[in-house]
Amino acid sequence: MIHWFPGHMAKQFKLLKEKQKLFDLFIIILDSRIPLSSFNNEIYKIANNKPILFIFNKADKTDKSKLAVFVEEYAKRGKVIVTNLKSNSAYTKINSALNACFLDLKKRNEAKGKLTPSLKCVVVGVPNVGKSTFINLMAKSKVAKVGAIAGITRSEQWINCKNYLLLDTPGLLMPKIESDEVGAKLAIVGSIRQEALNQNELIQEIYKLVSQYYPGRLNNIGLEPAFDEIDILNNINEYAKKNNLLLKNGVLDTNKAINMLISYFKNMDNVIYDSQLNEEENA
Repeated sequence: MIHWFPGHMAKQFKLLKEKQKLFDLFIIILDSRIPLSSFNNEIYKIANNKPILFIFNKADKTDKSKLAVFVEEYAKRGKVIVTNLKSNSAYTKINSALNACFLDLKKRNEAKGKLTPSLKCVVVGVPNVGKSTFINLMAKSKVAKVGAIAGITRSEQWINCKNYLLLDTPGLLMPKIESDEVGAKLAIVGSIRQEALNQNELIQEIYKLVSQYYPGRLNNIGLEPAFDEIDILNNINEYAKKNNLLLKNGVLDTNKAINMLISYFKNMDNVIYDSQLNEEENA
């Protein structure tokens, strides 16, 4: 289903590898609804042993009861902050963490008799995860483009935040998305352009995800959980009937039903689609 790895992403991976020595800190932004599927494991290889700050964004949309195990896992590799980058408390939490990193670097440099320039931080994450929102928040101004469309940031820019510098980067997908399920997860949070996907295949995968993790959300709109292609199609037809979605000739408008369902699934709150089993398999 997913065959989307734009050229600018491949170029950015190469640039990050080349510039790795410049960075004092890797800031990795994750979507709290898919804390595993929104992480590109290639970043670990690039970061090597450099310090990492993980920011779990959109925490207001996730199932917090299931998030703790992922936070614990990432905390083994770096510091973790769980937040909503649009919340009032986000700046204070993150600014405190970054200043602490700067002071730690300063202390180490003073022991060696060195001066300490601003902490150089590179901000990475899959498309539409909130990197530009993060940059604007920390800069306290709109210095980065923000949008709900994957791939909106295409160029690098350094932002000066006194004790630390932030390098914004284009969203980085993994070169190969391992399964249609992972592709569906990335699509449901907007990390892959919907136009790049086959809508019939996409709705099948998303419907299975919701059926597995949140069947009650289907019941809320008069549908039933389903995992078979025919059963899912029957539910889509039922949805079209319930909502009187008809073409001029009276035939059910399944395309409109699919788009409405995808929109409904995308806007669901208090959800998490990655499982502990996935985590163990990816370890």
